[in-house]
Amino acid sequence: MKLPSISLGTAVAVTSVSIAFAVVIIGSISVSMTNQDRVVMGVQSDGTTLAGMTKNEVHTYFEKTAKGKLTHKAAVLTYHDRSWTITPDDIGLQANVDKAAAEAYQVGRNASLPVNLFTQLKCALFGTNIKLTASYDHDRLTQKLNQIKQDVHTEPVNATAQLQANGTIKKTPAVIGLTLDIEPLQDSLGPQFEALKLTAKAELALIEQAPFVTNDDLSALDGVLAAYTTRFSPGDRGDNIGLAASQLQGALVRSQSTLSFNNIVGHRTRSAGYKNAGVIVNGEPAIDVGGGVCQVSSTLYNAVLLAGMKPTERCNHSLPSSYVPRGRDATVADDLLDLAFQNPLPHPVYLRVSNTGSALTIYVLGTKADLEGKTITLVTNGSASHPSLYRIWKQNGQVIDKEFLHTDSYS
Repeated sequence: MKLPSISLGTAVAVTSVSIAFAVVIIGSISVSMTNQDRVVMGVQSDGTTLAGMTKNEVHTYFEKTAKGKLTHKAAVLTYHDRSWTITPDDIGLQANVDKAAAEAYQVGRNASLPVNLFTQLKCALFGTNIKLTASYDHDRLTQKLNQIKQDVHTEPVNATAQLQANGTIKKTPAVIGLTLDIEPLQDSLGPQFEALKLTAKAELALIEQAPFVTNDDLSALDGVLAAYTTRFSPGDRGDNIGLAASQLQGALVRSQSTLSFNNIVGHRTRSAGYKNAGVIVNGEPAIDVGGGVCQVSSTLYNAVLLAGMKPTERCNHSLPSSYVPRGRDATVADDLLDLAFQNPLPHPVYLRVSNTGSALTIYVLGTKADLEGKTITLVTNGSASHPSLYRIWKQNGQVIDKEFLHTDSYS
């Protein structure tokens, strides 16, 4: 039997009628649900349908959902093998249950009747997702993150080298400083808390702070390039000497860099711990704060000359000093007179200080090979009031250089 053919126009008409019928049916059901005081068709929350629930039922649903999510930790932060936990209570994390329930129930109800019907039909056809969100106390999160910041904070510590009694050098590794910038962490965690994406996880991106003296700086250090000792009497002057000398302990001078005595030691003031003691002012003996510090700078001057350093700034006293030979003293004064020297060697040099209470010794540690087997002595020529200082360089017992340094004048 031959079936009657259907024209294209007839097919379109049938399809249109079917769609219209479906729309009417869906609309009728949706309106029926609305009239029954229930959530309209198509409303869901992350895959769970809420359609047909009463206002109380949808509120109960979100309450249970919130309770389940808030049993989890809010966040776990890690750094290597360490971890820190943030709980919902720590930051006052609370789900916005009332807001989600009201939003679900109000779909298709909060406008005029025609608009509501259109919204309900659209929702039935395409669906509407209701997100359960949360709020938290920003100040409490900041406080918690600051506690973690304090826990991980590590001050950088310089590598050190100590001269042992047998002449060997004991090195202590540097400690890399660590600190935490909490603002990026807050920016990352906040949206996850608000979306109840628990447990949020993050690896802390700590900021490393290298110390001034690193392990590499001291890696080639293998011996004493030079040392010089001066003696003094205990008392206020001796206390000043000890205080100034302690500031030089562990000072590092890298290759081609310069050390300033005044910058390292700092101002000699009472607030810094210095006492009144003998000084020379305008060519006359006097008493002033910090008396004795020039003995430290003079001891350092002799030590660095014997180690092959290059003096870049130095001035003699107006009167000869008793603790070093004439022509080998170095006076200093806050913001006026300084002692400075440059390290011309390929590797860093490192200062160690020994203070017995009556004798001050400054050691210049370095890499022995940098001197290429050369030895250094200091020789003074000329009169007592106008001495000239020379640095004598020897190799294999032979003089290879006689370096003029300066001629001083004393009253």
